[in-house]
Amino acid sequence: MNTIRNKALIEIERAYLNFELPPVLGAPMLWFEQAFFDQGLEQIKIDRPIFIVGCHRSGTTVLYETLAKHPDLVYFTNGSSLSPHTPILINRLMDLMGKRAPQVERFVKDGLTVSYATPSEGIRIWELYAPEGGDYCLDETHANPKMEQYLKLAIKKHLKHFNGKRFLNKNPDNSVRMRYLNKLFPDARFIHIVRDGRAVCNSLLKFREAAAEFFGPEHRHATNGVKVKAWSDIEQYWRTDPAYAAGLVWREVMETVERDSKFITPDRYLEFRYEDFVAAPMDYLEKISRFSELRWDKDTERAFAQEAGKLNLGGRNDAWKKRLKDNDLERLMEIIGPKMREYQYS
Repeated sequence: MNTIRNKALIEIERAYLNFELPPVLGAPMLWFEQAFFDQGLEQIKIDRPIFIVGCHRSGTTVLYETLAKHPDLVYFTNGSSLSPHTPILINRLMDLMGKRAPQVERFVKDGLTVSYATPSEGIRIWELYAPEGGDYCLDETHANPKMEQYLKLAIKKHLKHFNGKRFLNKNPDNSVRMRYLNKLFPDARFIHIVRDGRAVCNSLLKFREAAAEFFGPEHRHATNGVKVKAWSDIEQYWRTDPAYAAGLVWREVMETVERDSKFITPDRYLEFRYEDFVAAPMDYLEKISRFSELRWDKDTERAFAQEAGKLNLGGRNDAWKKRLKDNDLERLMEIIGPKMREYQYS
């Protein structure tokens, strides 16, 4: 039975971006969600939401899943993202499975396991009302009332039904829409995590290969990366010169965050290196908590300590030395070298 459930979870993961419940289930579930879970949401206040940004493969997931252990925080789950119209109902149904709920390793085989309750980027929630092929790069001049109303409704649902005080989300795509989020949530906190560009690019290449094998070569995850302004050009390089494409993605994300963070007051923007976080996680978790105005007490320390003990760079940050060919590395450094040196990477 466990094998069957795990296989089912893998197939759902493979199809999650397009997964839809059949109408015979979807319609009554939507009615139930609205009738029982949408009541009283107008009284819920979205207070100082916290957004983790950064290039894919920069440690955003590790930071997200660690910080999510704070007892006052709630977040989108994989269940929420799988069924964005009925996020609370699907989580409640999965809760009934308890310990029987399946858990599998992510397709990229990076040692991180996922289940319905795992903190999620919420890709489908963010994109449910986005225009087809819409621009990922958004600033304060953009407006999408339907999407904005839905996003705030989804956040309020999670705050109410998971008994949270604050909302947390990490989504690398938010790296190019910080100014837009700042307009929607003027008291939001933004946390930018930075990682050695060589390690990021190496990991992006590994991710691309795993995604092509798992989803298919034309899937969006096989031409991955934050959709920066120059994405139409970069996307072509993923097929002809992936190392070059990875370098462009890392540099463009770094430059975009650097530029757009200037539109956010300094007391609401925090930036640090992944390597420093992993070396002293409890110090940084306390720093993040105080920056975010989250409580820091014995309960919080206990919740974090268990997760912090699992953090270990191992040899992953130097894996690029074995994987990247000399000519690829030389070409890569032409792109990312100057920006890396600004962040004290040698």
